[in-house]
Amino acid sequence: MPLISKLLNLSAITALSLLTGCAERPRAEVDAGRLRTVHTVTVVYPGKTVYSGGRAQTSLLLTGGGLIGAALSGGITGLANASTAKQNAFAFDDVVTAKLGDTKLNRRFTDGIEAALRAHGYVVNEVDASTPTLPTFSRDDHNRWHASGPVYRESDAVLLIRVSPVYSSSGPMSAYTRLIIGEIDMFTSDTHEAVFRQPVYWMKTIDPYTYHFMDAIEADLPHAISGLDESMMAQVGVFDKSLNTIQP
Repeated sequence: MPLISKLLNLSAITALSLLTGCAERPRAEVDAGRLRTVHTVTVVYPGKTVYSGGRAQTSLLLTGGGLIGAALSGGITGLANASTAKQNAFAFDDVVTAKLGDTKLNRRFTDGIEAALRAHGYVVNEVDASTPTLPTFSRDDHNRWHASGPVYRESDAVLLIRVSPVYSSSGPMSAYTRLIIGEIDMFTSDTHEAVFRQPVYWMKTIDPYTYHFMDAIEADLPHAISGLDESMMAQVGVFDKSLNTIQP
């Protein structure tokens, strides 16, 4: 993953960790009329899961765009401070990889998303993110994903999965708790319009998977990672329910 992409991901995670666990679950944004014209979907496999962990180091800016938009905007303003946080957060993934190897979480998560699509009647195929004919994916100033480039001719739409499992703490006196953050977006293959956006934000501040120090997470690593995996896989059901809202 390019460094700037990691920084953007981390800054968004850092800002969102300042939110309380009682935040309302974000709802999918659906262009139902256009989505009904989609019959075939190419899913872009996100690759190996990257686990991260760290304490918040940025301030939340209450700007427009709703709760998630405000958090992401606040995170981007913290890029100047992100180098220290980056070092701490992504060192956690190195520990997970060294002790547990590839947990296959993104493989299981992607399989679940694809199964949900097929259950709703879509014909699904999967490609690697390095496939040269794919659209170019980039973030805007509000940290939302967009697609651009030539027409993608292999399907009616392309689905991008960018979801991260995190152990996050809102400050030096706060415990580390589970956070699942990201976005699942479907873009039309011809005009690259977003016809489906599923923001992913799940956080729980009172939780059996709660740790006061990163050392405690690492000492309990298999159990701690199983908690992240469980909460991330639960987001497949959220995606499936969002597809249920689209009337035939």
